Amino acid sequence: MEVTRGTLYAVYVLIYFHLRPQGDVADLHTLSSKLDVPQSYLSKVLQQLHKAGYLTSQMGSKGGYRLLKNVEKTTMKEVLHAIQGETLLQECLTEDYDCSRFKKCAVIQHVRGIQHIVNQMLDQLTIGQLAEEMEFKDRQLRVTAPVQIGVN
Repeated sequence: MEVTRGTLYAVYVLIYFHLRPQGDVADLHTLSSKLDVPQSYLSKVLQQLHKAGYLTSQMGSKGGYRLLKNVEKTTMKEVLHAIQGETLLQECLTEDYDCSRFKKCAVIQHVRGIQHIVNQMLDQLTIGQLAEEMEFKDRQLRVTAPVQIGVN
């Protein structure tokens, strides 16, 4: 299982908007600059976040993207699923996988246990928690007004 660069960029975008005042709009150039992410790559990530219902886009001179919903309690697993789809440690963890190599695989039981632990960890890690822990190079991402963030 790999957490792709696109998923990490999506998390950065959600943290960015989470820390901004509600309704704040940022265009591709601003986001790319603030997050230090190539525009071409970020454009695809923003489209995926839009499709997943996290962002909306506005046209015009003051256009750009803005957050559609509160993401404080959005989990890393939800973002990962929105960007990458279902991610498993091994393909044999899918329900319809037919392994003809062994009649009884002793390894798969352990891999399932590891997958379960990883899923639990991803379910517990929220955008709000990451926003509290993360420090971007550019301090302008932080809002001067206090932001209400719950601790899980």
